[in-house]
Amino acid sequence: MNSFAASVVDPATAVAPTARFRSLTAKQAIVTVVVVLVLSLLGSFLELFIAWNHIRGQVREQASQMLNTVDGSAAEAAYQLSSELGQQVVTGLLGYQVVDTVELRDNFGDALGKASRSREPDMFAGLARHLFGDVTTYHRSLMRSRNNGPVTEVGRLDLVLSPEAVAHSFFDLALVNGGLGLFRSLAIVGLVVGIFYAMITRPLVRLSQVVSQVDPDHPGARLITVLPGHGQDELGQLIGSLNAMLTSSQRGLDQRDRAQADLTALTHDLERRVAERTAELETASNQIHSLNLQLKADNLRMGAELDVSRRIQQMILPTELELAQIKGLDVATFMEPASEVGGDYYDILQAGGGRLRIGIGDVTGHGLESGVVMLMTQSAVRTLVTSDENDAVRLLDVLNRTIYKNVERMGSDKNLTLALLDYRPEAPMDMVDDGTGQPVTGHLRVSGQHESVIVIRQGGIIELIDTVDLGLPIGMIDDVKEFIAEVTILLHPGDTVVLYTDGITEAADSTHTLYGLERLCEVVASHWQAEAEAIKAAVVADVRRHIGSQALYDDLTLIVLKQG
Repeated sequence: MNSFAASVVDPATAVAPTARFRSLTAKQAIVTVVVVLVLSLLGSFLELFIAWNHIRGQVREQASQMLNTVDGSAAEAAYQLSSELGQQVVTGLLGYQVVDTVELRDNFGDALGKASRSREPDMFAGLARHLFGDVTTYHRSLMRSRNNGPVTEVGRLDLVLSPEAVAHSFFDLALVNGGLGLFRSLAIVGLVVGIFYAMITRPLVRLSQVVSQVDPDHPGARLITVLPGHGQDELGQLIGSLNAMLTSSQRGLDQRDRAQADLTALTHDLERRVAERTAELETASNQIHSLNLQLKADNLRMGAELDVSRRIQQMILPTELELAQIKGLDVATFMEPASEVGGDYYDILQAGGGRLRIGIGDVTGHGLESGVVMLMTQSAVRTLVTSDENDAVRLLDVLNRTIYKNVERMGSDKNLTLALLDYRPEAPMDMVDDGTGQPVTGHLRVSGQHESVIVIRQGGIIELIDTVDLGLPIGMIDDVKEFIAEVTILLHPGDTVVLYTDGITEAADSTHTLYGLERLCEVVASHWQAEAEAIKAAVVADVRRHIGSQALYDDLTLIVLKQG
């Protein structure tokens, strides 16, 4: 078959003998041979199974007929205890070729006749016994009436057939079926391979030869001719698709050549433009160098200004000496700006008689502009407190209008959250007993919108005072009077109040996980018995552990007040 396939291929395109086994014809022939052989084997096995089952039935029928033939004589011999008659019965049965052993016994178990056939060893004896061994042994009980009385058993006849003799016809049939099956399989293989080769493989080989002659540089110059007799079938459609692809490829190559010519022209134009731009860039580079020198000088000046602003900010914060002079209230504070100048604000002012005015706020953003707004807020709050303004609504209204006008003049959109706390070291006149059974030794009046106020009671119990409804951000609108409210917090001995800015709760680690109010409450609650300075240190250390090596993105401010 390989030589036939080679004879129709052009010598110029002939392939090596080892490659011929990879051809469509070879693959199709191999698949056909395998499929036909498998189907033929399955058919042969089915035929042999049917023949085997048929022969087994014939053997049973033949054995039954032989036993029926001698049944009367055998019963008479057993009844008369006649060994001569019994031997005749046995010899008669042994005359059948398939009989191997015959034995006749009376009802006392004595042998009246017995004979066996001597056979030559057979190489297929084991297979014969496996196939027919279960249908070669038969036993017949011999029955006879005594003196016209009831029928009783007078003996037994045992018959054993030869498995080899029984299987002989089956083996002959298997040989015939096998030979016919093999011949039929080869005939089918030859017919199918020939038809497939003539209808499919040979046209594909011709198509392959034509396709191999297409010029890759000019694919559309020579289209493929439709093979005779295949104009309307799949091969004709394939050739049409290949011709369309070759035409499209040729069109693309032509467009590429035109584009390459256009690109060459554009390259020359680009080179001219680059030369012109190079001269312009050189002039711009000189200008940038001059601007860089000027910017360096401006940066030095701005750095000096920022340093001055930072110093001013640090200078107006409450000093340790001021905090140490406070009686009846343990106070600890902490501030760390995110840049040279922060936007957080806090202040603690003593108003006499143990009274304190406490402010904490957060200007939007940070940097110089936020720092300026913070300084304005600190100055305005100190001025209002110094003037002994006690009404929270009036104080925050005047402060808001002052900051709003200044921010408007600056052309800025800055504003700040701000909470003002008025601490007095005694209980309010109408709240001497709050029902807890503990003495009230101080109270805080809170007004203005900022972060929640954390109150830690005895045993580490946390209370959160929400300030959202106590005001509006300062400097956002010009009139906030109607939004201002005030709440009072009663303090017992050992109670702690924590104030903070969102730089603490929104401090993020490397995975952008925020520190959070819940963790802050857990830390202060676990240190509720400690002094204010120890609580502050515990919070700052825990925030730094959370941040790790991350940069500080917002100012950190913390105030801890512990009632004595």
